[in-house]
Amino acid sequence: MNNKIIFLDIDGVLNYHYFYQSKSHKRNVKKNGYDMVNQICGRNLFWLSLLCRLTKSKVVLSSTWKYGWNEDGSVRKDIEGHDMVKTDSLFRKNGINIISVTRKGKLSLENNYEMNEDKITDWCNRPTFQGFENIKNRDFILQYARGTQIMEWIERNHFEGKYVILEDDYQDVEFYKDLQKRLVVTSFYKKRGGFGFRHFIKALIIILCSRNTIT
Repeated sequence: MNNKIIFLDIDGVLNYHYFYQSKSHKRNVKKNGYDMVNQICGRNLFWLSLLCRLTKSKVVLSSTWKYGWNEDGSVRKDIEGHDMVKTDSLFRKNGINIISVTRKGKLSLENNYEMNEDKITDWCNRPTFQGFENIKNRDFILQYARGTQIMEWIERNHFEGKYVILEDDYQDVEFYKDLQKRLVVTSFYKKRGGFGFRHFIKALIIILCSRNTIT
């Protein structure tokens, strides 16, 4: 097992709102259609590539894009209409090697962790749409939270190395104080959104200077 891991979200990290509005993106879509590889911003990809190469980190997908990969990191070839083979090839060409994905669905953890109860309370108190009342239930949201997905991967793989989490939709990651310390937050809606230079510097410091994960 590699001793440095990047838990990677994609939307809001490797792309952003104004990227989708750009002329270059629209030209690519007109030429190639909505191929998934066209959803990656080259500038964001550059900084992630540099982070992976400098730190020799491997990637675990926590993004919803993980449906395109198997748990062992191999790309799926049975997703109709979404050519993840090209996307995986683009990543690997740039030194971004996906070795695994987090699991989704109802999860539970073996160990007890220090929780950020204020963040959990804030989440449970958010306005909800009809039919989504379960997200006001603390135990329910913890079972499905992205933070739980990351913690479950760490436990299941007995991971004892260093890691960083790249996310734009980060609130349910901050439920866990250990994850909050290793979180780099990007933005989908800023003019130059996604993973940029200042995020690269913060992520680099976390990977190189933080203590190993809890065991």
